[in-house]
Formats: sequence, C-alpha cells, structure tokens
Amino acid sequence: MAMRAHGKTRIAYYYDVVVFVGDVGNYYYGQGHPMKPHRIRMTHNLLLNYGLYRKMEVYRPQVASFEEMTKYHSDDYMSFLKNIRPDNMTEYNKALQRFNVGEDCPVFDGLFEFCQISSGGSIGLSFLNFPFVRILFLWY
Repeated sequence: MAMRAHGKTRIAYYYDVVVFVGDVGNYYYGQGHPMKPHRIRMTHNLLLNYGLYRKMEVYRPQVASFEEMTKYHSDDYMSFLKNIRPDNMTEYNKALQRFNVGEDCPVFDGLFEFCQISSGGSIGLSFLNFPFVRILFLWY
C-alpha cells in the first residue's frame, strides 16, 4: 500500500522541457533497437494533454557532471563514454568489448550527453524522501 501524505499518494515526475523537447526525444539508437527515445517525448505530451502532471510533484533534473558520474562508475568507463563516437569506434575496439558496448548498448551521437541527462535524473531521485514519495517517474 502506498504511503499517503495529506490523503494523497505522492508521485514524483522528473522531466526537463528543454531536454524532452530538444534533446532526449531526438536520440536514435539505430535500426532495430527496441529503445526509441521519441517515446519519452510522446509520454510527456500525454501527461500534459491529459492533465496528469497536475497530480504529480514535477522536478527538473540537473545534468550530471563527469565528476558526479565517477562516484558511481569508474573513471575509465566515464572517459570512454565521453570520448567514443560513431566515427571513432575503431579506435576503441578493446574498450567496446571491455565495457560490453555494441548492439544492445550502441554508440550514438550524443551518447555522453544522454548519459549525463539520465544520470542527473537518477541522482536527483536519490534525494527525494522515499517513504513519502512512493511513485517515481524518470523516463530516460
């Protein structure tokens, strides 16, 4: 049973208008990949058009810095994500295997920025008071 504050279940929703309209929904993982970031934008539009956002606490995530991300991942891995691009993948063959990056986790333009946006939302969620906010949405 969800905890209630003042008789209502508290729901937190993380989104950023600039991120969702301008960036996250425009990423493309490649043909045949099941992750379609444009679905994030579609979901956000449904929440707005049905007025569901009025029943949620809306938060704007911060973009995580390289240093913040290295608190959770190795410096080597973060440097790899920061520097890898579709046009230089052959330079990183060993690292691609080491970090299991490929078909399921593809390299795409803006990969590191996407990771910064996603990580920023996850870090932000960790600061919410979980006993009182029982449902959290982060669509990255």
